[in-house]
Formats: sequence, C-alpha cells, structure tokens
Amino acid sequence: MNISYTTPYEHPMLNTKKDVDSRNALDVMENAGALFEVHYPAATWKASPYYPTILSGKNEGLPLYKWVVRTDTDEPLGLHSGTFAESGSYRQVGEMAEKMFPNSATSCTLFGKGERMALTQDIGEKIDLGDGDVIQPSIMWISSFNGQWSTGVFDLIGRLFCANQLVGQTPLFSVKHTRNHDVTFEQRTSVLVQTIERAEQIGRMAKIMKDQPLVDREFEALIKKVVPVPPFIKDQDGKNTDRIHAKAEKNMIANRKAMTTMWQKECAEFGLVYSRVKPSGEEYEVFDGNKWLAYNAVQGAEQHQISTDFMTTEQAQQKSLIKAVNGRTPYADRTWNILVNAN
Repeated sequence: MNISYTTPYEHPMLNTKKDVDSRNALDVMENAGALFEVHYPAATWKASPYYPTILSGKNEGLPLYKWVVRTDTDEPLGLHSGTFAESGSYRQVGEMAEKMFPNSATSCTLFGKGERMALTQDIGEKIDLGDGDVIQPSIMWISSFNGQWSTGVFDLIGRLFCANQLVGQTPLFSVKHTRNHDVTFEQRTSVLVQTIERAEQIGRMAKIMKDQPLVDREFEALIKKVVPVPPFIKDQDGKNTDRIHAKAEKNMIANRKAMTTMWQKECAEFGLVYSRVKPSGEEYEVFDGNKWLAYNAVQGAEQHQISTDFMTTEQAQQKSLIKAVNGRTPYADRTWNILVNAN
C-alpha cells in the first residue's frame, strides 16, 4: 500500500514536462512522448527472410512469434506469440481515460524505450485530514507493449505534503488489446465509486491514526520490527553462529536510517520536535508524532530510497513505481499491518 504526490507535473516518478497547459489525457501523453505507433513484424529465423508459422488450427499460417517495434525509432519493445492481440499505440488508453474523466490528466510516464506507460488522473474532491494534511483521490492507467502489464486502471491516493504513492493492490478493471474500447457508463461509475470509497476509507483510517501518538522511541521499536536483524550465518554443521552477513547488515542499517530520516521530516511538519540534554551536557533533538506519520515515514523511505537502491536517476525512480504497481512494497505493507492491528 502506497501514497502519491498530486501537484501536476511535479511527481518525481512521472516525466511529463511542466509546460503542458492542457489536462487532456492525449495532450499530456503526447508531451511525455507516449503517442508513438508500433508494428508487429514476424520473428524470422537467423538471417533467413522466412519465419516459422503456426501449422494448424484457426491461426494456421500466422507467424509463430512476432516482434513489437516502434515505427519512429525502429526499436523493439517486446517479443510475443503470433496470436498476441495487437494494439498500434498507447493512444487507445488515452482515449479511454479522456472519455471517462475529461480534462483531469495530471502526469504520464514512459518506461525505458516505451515498453510500459502510466497515466494519472485526479478525480473527486480533496480530503482534508487536518493540520494542512490533504489527500486527493486519483486513478492510474497502465499498459505495456512488452507484455509485463495488462492495460488496466488502479486507484491512487495522493498526499500533498510528500511524494509518496498509495497504489491499489488490484486493478479496478482491465482492458484487452482490441479495437473496441468504448467506455460504458457503468465502468465510469464503478471506477469513480470504488476510488472515492477507498480514498474515504484511507481518510477515515488516517484520522484515527493521527489521533494515536507515537513517540521517538516507539518509532525506533517499530522499524526494528519492520526491518528485523538478518538471519545469522550458519556454521558447517548447520547451526546458527552469532554473525550475520556484512552486506545484509549494511542494508538493514541503511534502510532503518532512511526511515528515521523520513520520520524526522514528518514530525518537523506535522508533529513535535524538541531538545533534550544528555547527562554529558550534549543537546539532542527528539521527534514525536503519531501513527499516520510513522506509516508515511516508512512508506516514503521505501518508495523514494530503498526501492530505488538509494539512487535518484529517472530509471531508478521508474523501478520504484513498477514495484508499487506490482504490489512489491513489503515494508509499507508490514508497517500498515502492525499499526492498524495495534489499534
């Protein structure tokens, strides 16, 4: 479970340029370079111009395999079976998005050479959690030419303070690669209702968690549960020693530190920061907040640092977004379960 920054064109994982005035989905996609076309040449055998075909059945004579290739750059984006349903562009996704929620697109990202694409739209009214903490119901359309993502729509909850990203675990609905992509009233209503309901559910839970204090030492205990000590190295007899692998220990320390840094940022904005003095006379800061801030601290650290391998490149940020869409956010999920089950 994750949360998203909603200021248009400012999301660190989405590469739409800021000079886009239109919120039309196709305009936003065009600015991100996502409206290129593709074709599907047969996959030939070695240097031969001939290609193997399907030998029987209703698809007899079709290529056994085919590439999907950009027509503008001639770059291959994927290799599929000969019966793979063809779609000539991501334009279909933009058309569906615009029909469903006109002039609401906020960002579009193109992954790699165009193998995958994600488009976001804001829908519904913002939900004020108090103290300037606001969330925005949104949706994210995804699609791919490499077969990694089916075309589908996920609900997305945006938080204005940070660049976290709360992506639904399952798509609201999926769309096959066909020419018929009319959006029905029932589909639009279903997406709207499900997204708003989930945003309101998260909002209610956030308000409950905001009312439950969490002090500095409790957050330290929390992240020790979320990022536990790695397994001990076994000796030649298969028994545990008192040592752990140096790399695993290094990762544990780095991950916990990233979470602590985000916790301090959250508390500085919405919690309480005060100074104390050690018996030695050294002054230090204490950060106290609540469970909602604790969750966002862990989730933010996982999304922006841990899942990017602590890199800030566009490729690393896209890698993190792919993990979020694929539901690979173990630290955030573990934190949410610990905090909610403790209520």
